Amino acid sequence: MYGKLTKKQVNRLEQRTLSISIYTIIGLAIAGIGYGLYIGSDAVMLDGFYALTSLMGSGLYLLAAKVVEKPADRHFQYGYAHIEPLVNSFNSLILIIVCIYAFFNGVRGLVSEGNPVDATEVVAYSFLSAVVCAAVWIYEHRMAKRCDSNLIRNDAREWMVSMSFSVVTGISFAMIWVLPEPSRTWWANYADSAVLAILALCLVPVPMKTFYSNMREVLIITNPEDEVTLRVAQVMSKVENEHDIADFSTHIVKTGRIYVIEINIMVGPDFKLKGVPELDALRTRIWSEIGLPLDDAWLGISFTAHARWL
Repeated sequence: MYGKLTKKQVNRLEQRTLSISIYTIIGLAIAGIGYGLYIGSDAVMLDGFYALTSLMGSGLYLLAAKVVEKPADRHFQYGYAHIEPLVNSFNSLILIIVCIYAFFNGVRGLVSEGNPVDATEVVAYSFLSAVVCAAVWIYEHRMAKRCDSNLIRNDAREWMVSMSFSVVTGISFAMIWVLPEPSRTWWANYADSAVLAILALCLVPVPMKTFYSNMREVLIITNPEDEVTLRVAQVMSKVENEHDIADFSTHIVKTGRIYVIEINIMVGPDFKLKGVPELDALRTRIWSEIGLPLDDAWLGISFTAHARWL
């Protein structure tokens, strides 16, 4: 799963990448909010507030990266993998709230007298912000592939959203220079509010999708289309055809980077595997064919002759 990297190396890479993200976000948040207040642009300030929200999110991602590597203990007997979807869900919810607030703020500006700002100042800031966001996004995208980290992948997605926000903001304000009158005057008055509302509306599906997928893990909802779920079904169908198995049931959930898999097998009267070594051999085979590393799953396989234990 991790190629040549060990689990410890992956975790260190996660922490280093997220630390770089945090330091960059601090600079963008200060620049966006401060410069937005200076030129009076709500769109630029939203860029800063989005960065500020991402700062909290990246901080939680970094905390999660440090926590999930801890081994199982007396209180968390399945380990700390569940922290990851909790952090992802919380961060996504905060971003959804920010987008909704920005949308209504933009609509309020549109129904009032607008908010005229200097297009040159907004375009210059948006260009610089887009370059920074693109650099971090590309870097995190490469690191996420290298260590297969959902924490980095989600953080990179937020940088991609920030980059898109900056690009669209810059293009929208640059239109003031090319529009003919009287459209130029109207757009100069309402561009800030319109861009704020439109971008907020376009950006909100991104955190909503992340929130939905991670809440499924928080609520322990099995995904029937998940690759591991389908693989377990295939393996058990093969085992069922080779042995006298009256029925079986599976319970599979994914939480963070860990799968919890429970397989209950009801044997028939002609089931030939009787001793513990033979049953353990079948367990080993099932585990091997599922193909998950030991660090990525909790697997329990039980055998019974009564349907009540399925």
